[in-house]
Amino acid sequence: MSSNLTTPTSPPPPVPPGSALDAAGGVRTLHRSASRTLRGGAETADSSAAMHSGSLSQTLSAMSLAASGLALGGGVSGGAVDDEALSAMASAAAAAAKAGVRNTAAKRGSRGAGEYASRPHTNASASAAPPLPSTMAGFPLHVSTRNAPAAMAVRGASAGSTYVERRAPTPAMYWARMRTWGARPPPMRSQSLNVVGNNIYVFGGWNNTECYNDVYVLDTETMFWSRMAASGDAVPPCRAHTATAVGHRLFVFGGGDGTQYFSDLYVLDTRSYVWTRARVVGTGPSARRTHTCFHYGGFVYLFGGGDGHRALNDLWRVRTEPDATGAFAWEEVDTRGGRPFPRGYHSSTLVGNQVVVFGGSDGHECFGDTSLLNLDTMEWTHIAIDPPLTRLAHSATLVGMYLFVVCGHDGADYANHVLMLKLDTLRWETRAIYGSAPLPRGYHACALLDGRLWVHGGYNGQEVFDDMYTLELSSYAYLPQVPEFAIGCHR
Repeated sequence: MSSNLTTPTSPPPPVPPGSALDAAGGVRTLHRSASRTLRGGAETADSSAAMHSGSLSQTLSAMSLAASGLALGGGVSGGAVDDEALSAMASAAAAAAKAGVRNTAAKRGSRGAGEYASRPHTNASASAAPPLPSTMAGFPLHVSTRNAPAAMAVRGASAGSTYVERRAPTPAMYWARMRTWGARPPPMRSQSLNVVGNNIYVFGGWNNTECYNDVYVLDTETMFWSRMAASGDAVPPCRAHTATAVGHRLFVFGGGDGTQYFSDLYVLDTRSYVWTRARVVGTGPSARRTHTCFHYGGFVYLFGGGDGHRALNDLWRVRTEPDATGAFAWEEVDTRGGRPFPRGYHSSTLVGNQVVVFGGSDGHECFGDTSLLNLDTMEWTHIAIDPPLTRLAHSATLVGMYLFVVCGHDGADYANHVLMLKLDTLRWETRAIYGSAPLPRGYHACALLDGRLWVHGGYNGQEVFDDMYTLELSSYAYLPQVPEFAIGCHR
């Protein structure tokens, strides 16, 4: 195994043209609108579907068909459209769905590059990402808003400017690229991202040339970035480390820079902006990166990773409070049931008193297996999920009883899929997602805040990103309020 769990060398999928937002084009996004409104540039007319009145059931039927894989055709031309026209257009979308109307590639290509959703992207497209297993091939993982069965309107039209207001169906999930201000982080991959209060903290990472040791803070209410002027002990630049939020503190372990691998534990106080290098007594984990950490029961747990020579599958933990002398002590945890194969670039997601370990790589193979560790009994359970989906350098976030697996590498190509593992049935599911999805990538960072998944940075084999996307969960944002469940209880 090579240093840092060698990244797969297959070329990334082609990048569609016109994918970047045109800041000079006056694109404006309403990030926090209850009506889920998106404003973009004016679209070219596509009026091949006749408009006629319809009922609510027709509109719901259109939404259902969209979720079954149909891309609805139709657009709007510049000019004022009243509410009656909106109703007619929604009915037209339903009719278009039944007829299987699709925009031609030529019509899509003719639309302006300044349009917010200028990249006609569908996750189910073979050109955008590798094909899914046949059992999932009929499900659309992303639907462009221009093809959505949603009401569209042109408002505020004037001689000088026109913008299009589009709404996704209320229950639907929605991608949006966020516009931020202030001291934005540079392009980076393998950074950490944590939520403390309403702030997002980004630390470390690298741009394929140099590593960082800066802390950037995003105020999610104002969308303003700040570069933290931290004090205290010096933290070396690093990547592929872990940062675990425990209250207002971040516990940062490991990572590396070039051929260096670290085994130090640092604690950042987000109230005082002070770094402290923890005084550790006894034996601790070996230097490593690409591992995972999580917080449970007063401990920060660590699993796996790589030390530059081999992949690891050991389990360690350290108390989040020092002893009477101010020291921290690591302890290796003995488990039963057989540990997962050694790996890094995997995900470890806490679900109640269990942690779900999914995917990863040992530097030679991309894994698609799933293992559960009961943290009360310290017993591993290995579960087979059909179909097995391989991923490394992805993110996995718990939302209710679903594990949202976003982007990553499947061993052949980078992806921008959103895969949902329903934990009570242990089955993969997909949903239609509207908006403009991020380009395929891995080595990004992701967290859940305020009913949205926040995805930052990453790498696609050619480019290191500095963008921030949100996946608006809509009705799925209420999933954390579901009653307690047992993993696999309805399998």
